[in-house]
Amino acid sequence: MIPVVCQPEPKPPAYDFHHDVYERGEDTIRQLAGLPPLRVWPGETITPRVSRIEDVTAAMLGDYPRWTRALPALHEAYGGLCAYLARRIELVETPTADHYIARRQAKPLILAFTWSNLRLSHHYINGVKTDLADVLDPFEVKEGWFALILATGETVPGPTAPPDRLADIQRTITLLQLDRGPVVKTRQRAIDRYRRPPPGERFIPIWLLEQDEPFIAHELRRQGQLNPGDA
Repeated sequence: MIPVVCQPEPKPPAYDFHHDVYERGEDTIRQLAGLPPLRVWPGETITPRVSRIEDVTAAMLGDYPRWTRALPALHEAYGGLCAYLARRIELVETPTADHYIARRQAKPLILAFTWSNLRLSHHYINGVKTDLADVLDPFEVKEGWFALILATGETVPGPTAPPDRLADIQRTITLLQLDRGPVVKTRQRAIDRYRRPPPGERFIPIWLLEQDEPFIAHELRRQGQLNPGDA
């Protein structure tokens, strides 16, 4: 993981997140509770399921995932980089809108439709994180909190990780499986492609990794493992 700066909520004319997601979500919650919507949404009818807003559940909202409407804007705002893996996700692959505070823990439920609670996430890591509440927020992470073992692709606590956050950092690594499984294999392949091209082929330039795998590029540079010719 690398630091991620929270980007401002998109506004018109580029994209009206407040209306398209937040207000639409607000009215979804109201209608699920049998209350009239505050706006007109042509062609949409939601059948009430409970009699009070307090009884609307996260599972009910799962049938109306308004946050997915913001995925292109979320992808653009964060340069296509997964907040947890620090690697680029193309729009034709599997980007998702992760709720940092999971829907089941969201109080109030409107957090499910709030821009500041959304993190661009690869589908795989979103599935690993699910409802976990003890994972560090990428917006909170500082440079040097996480590092890579280049020989294996494993994520480990970084050299400048503050002692009082080491437990949080290690727990995040363990819970998100950043030290094993598919994440490690994917990172190891990217590192090997950079350091060991096929016989007769040129080295991949570091700028490609900086665009697509900035965490790996940062660690190669920090550890003095850049290829000849890369500054």
